[in-house]
Amino acid sequence: EGRLRHGSHSGSVCALAVLALSYNQAPALSRGVTARSANNLRTVAANQLKGVNPATLAKVGKAVTQLVGPNASPAQYKQLANEVACATAIQGKNNFLRDAACANVEWYGPNRQNWYPGGKDVVPPHLKGELPGDFGFDPWNLGEDDLQERANEELYHGRWAMLGAAGILGQDVLSKMGYPIDAKWWNPGKQLLEGKPIDYLGNPNFVHASNIAAIFVAQFFLMAGAEIYRGYYESEEGSQGMYPGGMFDPLKLAKDPKKMQELKVKEIKNGRVAMLAMLGFYVQGFSTGKSPLDNLNDHLADPFNVHAPTSFN
Repeated sequence: EGRLRHGSHSGSVCALAVLALSYNQAPALSRGVTARSANNLRTVAANQLKGVNPATLAKVGKAVTQLVGPNASPAQYKQLANEVACATAIQGKNNFLRDAACANVEWYGPNRQNWYPGGKDVVPPHLKGELPGDFGFDPWNLGEDDLQERANEELYHGRWAMLGAAGILGQDVLSKMGYPIDAKWWNPGKQLLEGKPIDYLGNPNFVHASNIAAIFVAQFFLMAGAEIYRGYYESEEGSQGMYPGGMFDPLKLAKDPKKMQELKVKEIKNGRVAMLAMLGFYVQGFSTGKSPLDNLNDHLADPFNVHAPTSFN
């Protein structure tokens, strides 16, 4: 990459060699280059490499091996190729190649965004940028022993938090819109425990829940079915079973692998925000006894006197 930035011939050959390796392993992206670019990238790479003597190619191969290591996987070659292609696209102002190659460099690999800008030395060694949402932050080394499992657990909790936050705010919004629904999200569960029936959306003809034992049994079997389904695909596909693809992908989210990598990052980022929101809902609810939107309205009406410290007091 250093040679490439200086525009040397060796840097260009290295870039072309790595790109040729990568795009041969990325047929979807290669087809896109063929269809939408004026020059077929692989053809250009092949033509350029024909004019290079074997000794130079050997040096290029050695340089690539030094960059990715002697036992590199195809994914590591592809990551290097993306980084070189991204740098080439930015330098040559090739917008099509930039869109294709730079998207994942921003989120994955050693040159990804860091939680502490410019501070690569603060990134723990077990965080290599291979997982979605890895910004080099793990001050307590929670992922040192089993990073993939910790990442899966975070994803579970993030998804539940997004569903929970949407449910809590949806209940609050519907209450403000005039539906006969209690805005306080903890009250329906409390009413069931007290033996009082609840009506979904305030309509007894929709879902009239009155038997907590029946609700428990129904949720048990529904959750067990979902967990068995997930566990089967995890055993078949490893961590890939955590994401859409295979038999379960009704929205075709995994159709574009490159876009899917970006969606994984967006999901975990939103999940982290939702987990913080849920913590805020818990603390606010049990310290003020009000719904989230009521707390927000009180704060907006008098921001200097209604805030977290006064709520606790």
